[in-house]
Amino acid sequence: MMMAGSNHDDHAACDSANVERGLRFLSETPRHIRGAAIPALRQLGLSPKESCEALRQHNLAMSRAG
Repeated sequence: MMMAGSNHDDHAACDSANVERGLRFLSETPRHIRGAAIPALRQLGLSPKESCEALRQHNLAMSRAG
């Protein structure tokens, strides 16, 4: 019998990996090449929630760098 929490943990790990992938994409791809962030992240296969989280983390890193 599978525990309900383990399924959630697997899903959270997938979310985290996708957010990291999106964050890497945002930091490595110039805006003039990728266009609008959310549609570009969605084309990579991120969910709307993952796309927003990746963009949030990217914006935080950019504000701390400047």
